[in-house]
Amino acid sequence: MTRTIAIIDADICFTSLLISRLRKQVPDFRAFPVSLEMLLAHRELLLESDFVLYNQNEISEKEILSHCVSGRTPILVPLLQTTKPYPPKDVLMISHEVETLAGLGRIPVSPDSSVQTCLVLSFVPPKEREAHVLPKLERSRSDFSRIIRLDVMPGILMPQDPPSWEEGSAKRCSGVTELLSRLKLGKFPPHQIPSYLEPDPYGDLRFGKPEHSDDLITCHSRTILMLISKTVRYLSSLSEPSLLLVVCDGLSFVRMRTLSRNLRHLEIITPLHMEKDAMLCCEIDELQKQHKGTSHQDYPFSISGKIK
Repeated sequence: MTRTIAIIDADICFTSLLISRLRKQVPDFRAFPVSLEMLLAHRELLLESDFVLYNQNEISEKEILSHCVSGRTPILVPLLQTTKPYPPKDVLMISHEVETLAGLGRIPVSPDSSVQTCLVLSFVPPKEREAHVLPKLERSRSDFSRIIRLDVMPGILMPQDPPSWEEGSAKRCSGVTELLSRLKLGKFPPHQIPSYLEPDPYGDLRFGKPEHSDDLITCHSRTILMLISKTVRYLSSLSEPSLLLVVCDGLSFVRMRTLSRNLRHLEIITPLHMEKDAMLCCEIDELQKQHKGTSHQDYPFSISGKIK
């Protein structure tokens, strides 16, 4: 069933760009512009809308609700930020907000196992990467009882420690460097994986940080795959549905392909205007083709069209 998004903004160029982006990001929705003149002439225009995206300088939330009926109120999304000087939100972030509020972009529960594995490949700055990963972890908490996050990237690109860790009250585990060394020696029992995990406020468990920035990206792919395998075996020993989320940044495409073959669900975060980099587009297109039978998301930034 197609759902609808009404957009109230006098800027025709902005509205057109937003509709184009929404068509790519949430194809099950149909977005259409609504001018104030149209709304005054046809007061019923918003009655069947699931979302209303509106410019607060042009119409208030109260005015929008006056065109709706009780029990059938659309989800309202302001197009301007709520802090001074109230600049307009980025088109891509609005798409992100709609997808989040619609409950889309969830990692599917694996039908044949209690453990789901997801690989996130990032081609955007760390701040934008975390803007995607953290809400995903939050949404996943309703589907998975145990979530483990593994960051495979240079230390400089890793997320900052959660604020609660800075207080020094949290018990810090041994770093992932020690764990990688033990895996190389072999005979590492999966039930010892929790000794190298620590909880954070975002609803997941994380491995302790490496001693050196390049520990994870310079070790052999076989060692990373062994770490993934041992972690999955540990999660498989639990009775509740569990998720292993592997977040990669700054890796070669050779290593990305190796990892993607060993994880079920694939998501790729790509940059704006990526269509201008034909080589990068071709590499990602090939990566997606090789990952057959698995869903993926180009999110929050998307490749525009196929490579010819």
